[in-house]
Amino acid sequence: MSKLPTPEQLWQFCLQVYPAIQQPLLKLQDEPGANVNLMLLLLYAEQQHWRWSTAEIEQLHQAVRPVNQQCTQPIRQLRRQLSNQATLKQALLLAELEAEKLEQQALLAACPNPAKGSDDDLLTRYLQQLDPDIDNWQHLLFDLRQSLAR
Repeated sequence: MSKLPTPEQLWQFCLQVYPAIQQPLLKLQDEPGANVNLMLLLLYAEQQHWRWSTAEIEQLHQAVRPVNQQCTQPIRQLRRQLSNQATLKQALLLAELEAEKLEQQALLAACPNPAKGSDDDLLTRYLQQLDPDIDNWQHLLFDLRQSLAR
């Protein structure tokens, strides 16, 4: 059995990979409604060669929803609405990042014990749960994987 990352280890992983894959992640967030932190956790899990069932991925999605809906989304929406209030916008961005950390903590708290397995496309299975029509988002997943490989 493998060991889950600490919240700080996951945060550092996200800070490391996010700049390279920001655009595809944000498009997947906006189009099929994927959660960026869950996608990042699944990418981490894939790199560790962990195996989770579709039900376990859904469990993670449900675990992150309350924090996302009650904290992260309202802050993000307000931040995006501001145009010429740079100081307030920056303060909201910092608050949004703290909400993102809370999401990651909720995900880690709900994580099933990771089992080592063969390479598993956890991210594709998550996106298929959100939108079974792969043609709607496969190009974004391709862009994400290409960007991550660079």
